[in-house]
Amino acid sequence: MKRLLIVAAALVVLTVMAGPVSAAEDHACDHNATTIESLHHCVMHAAEMGHISNMGVANSLMRKLDAAQAAQDRGQSDVAASQLRAFVNEVNAQAGKHIQAEHADHLVMHANHVIAALGG
Repeated sequence: MKRLLIVAAALVVLTVMAGPVSAAEDHACDHNATTIESLHHCVMHAAEMGHISNMGVANSLMRKLDAAQAAQDRGQSDVAASQLRAFVNEVNAQAGKHIQAEHADHLVMHANHVIAALGG
C-alpha cells in the first residue's frame, strides 16, 4: 500500500507539471462498474489526474473504501454500505475544495451505484 501511495503521489506531481486534463479527455474510470474495487480505481485515477488535489483526502477516501471492501469480504454488506455512505459524505464535504466539483459528483454517483448493488 505504501508503494502504491508513493507511485500515486509521483503521478500527481507529473500530472500537475503536465497540466490538467478536461473531463471529456478523462475516460479511465469505468462508469458502469458497481464494485468497491472499481470505485477505488476511480479515486486513484482522480488523484493521478489532479482532480483530487490533496493526497491526504485521497488516502482518507481510499481507507473508507478499504474498510468497505473488508466488510463486504466478511459478508457484511450493510457495514460496507455504511462505509460507502461515509465516503459519500466526505466527497460532498470536499467538493469544490480538494475535489473538483464535477469529479465529486461523479464519485458520489459511482458510490451510490455501488451502494445500490450491495442492497443498501
